[in-house]
Amino acid sequence: MGRRRARIPEVLHNRNFALYYTGQSLSILGDAIVAVALAFAVLDLGRGAGALGLVLAAGIAPGVLLVLVGGVVADRIERRRLMVVCDLVRFGSQAAQGVLLWTGHATLLSLVLLQLVWGTAAAFFRPTSTGLVAEWVEPDRLQQANGLVGLSDNLAYTVGPAVAGVLIAVLSPGAALLADALTFAASAVALSLARPAVRTAVRAAGDSASASASVLRGLAEGWQEFRSRTWLWSMVLWAATFHLLALPSVLVLGPAVAKSDLGGASAWAAIAACSGLGAVVGGVIALRYRPRFLLRATFVPLGLYGLQLVALAVPARTAVVAGAALVGGVGVAMFNVYFYTALQQHIPLPVMSRVASYEWLGSIALLPVGQALVGPVAAATSVPGVLLVAGGWMLVSPVVLYLIRSARNLRALDDSPGAAEADADATPVPAGEPV
Repeated sequence: MGRRRARIPEVLHNRNFALYYTGQSLSILGDAIVAVALAFAVLDLGRGAGALGLVLAAGIAPGVLLVLVGGVVADRIERRRLMVVCDLVRFGSQAAQGVLLWTGHATLLSLVLLQLVWGTAAAFFRPTSTGLVAEWVEPDRLQQANGLVGLSDNLAYTVGPAVAGVLIAVLSPGAALLADALTFAASAVALSLARPAVRTAVRAAGDSASASASVLRGLAEGWQEFRSRTWLWSMVLWAATFHLLALPSVLVLGPAVAKSDLGGASAWAAIAACSGLGAVVGGVIALRYRPRFLLRATFVPLGLYGLQLVALAVPARTAVVAGAALVGGVGVAMFNVYFYTALQQHIPLPVMSRVASYEWLGSIALLPVGQALVGPVAAATSVPGVLLVAGGWMLVSPVVLYLIRSARNLRALDDSPGAAEADADATPVPAGEPV
């Protein structure tokens, strides 16, 4: 019998998406490398944890401050060209950091300033990419596209730290930054080779109608689209609680529990590795399983993230915590794919990037707050108490989410012409709809 050939996902036959996907897979791997390289770069400068926090914050702060403006800009000009510019800016910032570190001329100030440049470009890139995928990919292929991107992200952050360790050990942190710069150059080249899609015409009409509008008006239009859909803002509100309570509890309190009760760094490394493996498994599931109701399919898997928090609170044995972390990683990866598919299918293209910017800000903005507060709150109360509260919320959240009618009944769209735009424009969920 002949050996069966593996099927290539249909969405990869879309030339534009295939180019985008190739570039993004490389640049995400570069980002996963840099997360480790920057830590050693700062330490090599003779600085401590406070300085590292400042450098990392410099890369995040522009995203919080500028992502809404980035969404407005992305809805007014050709998204592909804006993303190429963002990639070239990030290529320049990472290459400059790499050269400065390689030649021994880097300072804390130079790293902070160049990370600010990188973060500014990222603030424009994030909402633009969400709109670009919706612009280039047919509605019934969006889940597959998001599944592939999510799978690549999870794989990158699983293998990226190991690649970074090799580059740093054999060469230097500067070499790792230079490698990241090359990935942004590759992404820019890939996007430059893409051709304008037919669906771009849908957005062009919206662009011409709003070309003279002010930034504030653009923000107001995006906000109206965001708030008019109960399923959207309710899921973003849930994501905000996840980033305020659950994720900081794992990232901050998890290592402390591992050190005091589970055997130290090796135990936490095993737990983190299982979480990454779970995310890969979740990405594979989301790539293949096409639910009728996009968001409802994620409710229970999301709730199972609480098992890890409860296991840490006990604390259970390392193997039990690692198994719970694997299950939690599956749920989060599935949610990311199905949620972004819902966003891209049900939001009109002319306002897609603005809505995506509100989604990103609402979901992520509380993460640094949670990271700053979870330690002091645990010290004032107890580590197990905080972990149990966070885990309890995650375990009951599927019931809460199921009560939101528009979220549990949101359907996946087919590839009929104009399906996404018609659904979003003709049947928006009023802000006051009962849930």
